Amino acid sequence: MRVFRHLSSEARQQAAGSVLAIGIFDGFHLGHQKIIKKVRAEAREARCLAGVLSFYPHADQALNHRPIKMIQTLEQRLQAFELAGLDFCLLLELDKKLSSFSGETFARQIIKDSLKVKEVVVGRNFRFGYRRQCGVEDLKRFGRLDGFKVKALEPAVRHGHPISSSLIRKLLETGQVEKASQLLGRPYELSGRVVTGQKLGRQLGYPTLNLETKNDLLPPGVFISLTEIKGAVHPSVSNIGVRPTLGGKTTRIESHLLDVTLKVYGQPVSLLLIKKIRAEKKFSSLQALREALAGDISLARKFFKGTSGRSLIKARRLDF
Repeated sequence: MRVFRHLSSEARQQAAGSVLAIGIFDGFHLGHQKIIKKVRAEAREARCLAGVLSFYPHADQALNHRPIKMIQTLEQRLQAFELAGLDFCLLLELDKKLSSFSGETFARQIIKDSLKVKEVVVGRNFRFGYRRQCGVEDLKRFGRLDGFKVKALEPAVRHGHPISSSLIRKLLETGQVEKASQLLGRPYELSGRVVTGQKLGRQLGYPTLNLETKNDLLPPGVFISLTEIKGAVHPSVSNIGVRPTLGGKTTRIESHLLDVTLKVYGQPVSLLLIKKIRAEKKFSSLQALREALAGDISLARKFFKGTSGRSLIKARRLDF
């Protein structure tokens, strides 16, 4: 997949005559995947390229100066687009100039004149233009005037509720990773690098990898997890929190691998959170903490011996 960060001549050549999804797509949840699958299907039928126009930062940050904890880093979002089989991604900064465009200006100058796309695919709740004043019906009207087709898809629904990035953020902020994973279509993933820790886990008998990440959302608690490093996926137990028993004050991410001990400082690592075991708590003694960790690890081993655990180790993160 080719990635363009400006409306360059190369980007325009790639987009010309293509089918294009438009949106931020933070989290790349099942609703987003539904849109991308439609883009690819339409592109196959039309024998043209399939692409996505995405933006950063989030519109609420750019327009309302309201901090948003993103589900994915930009790198993770781009990786998801590539795994989904898109031919190109145009990633534009939502700066003052772009955010000041009216809906009509955006449709005419960006979609029609610059990109010259054949078709646009969006979600039914898609908003665009200055302060997001325009919606899908406006986009369809501009498309009729400017010569591009528009398809708007209904949201994906789970348990009677539409899937949205804002709902997933709320679930993750409270540590509800299983519910979030159902909406994402895969386990929630943190990515970063292994850094040197204080080696307190080793002193307790359970050495850990310490993860430094750029992810915004750090679900609190102790989790059954998968830790991917150097191309290998290891069953693990991970803790995200301040380690109150040890007098900690800052949030740390630690992962204990069940099957191996590795020295991999500085290496890239991905942590997939599968199931919450318990909330982090302050224990009365280090021995009580040690016993709790032993119980956490026992639960994780039982989980990974089951069918669901084995299938998670083998499963791809995206099914396209």
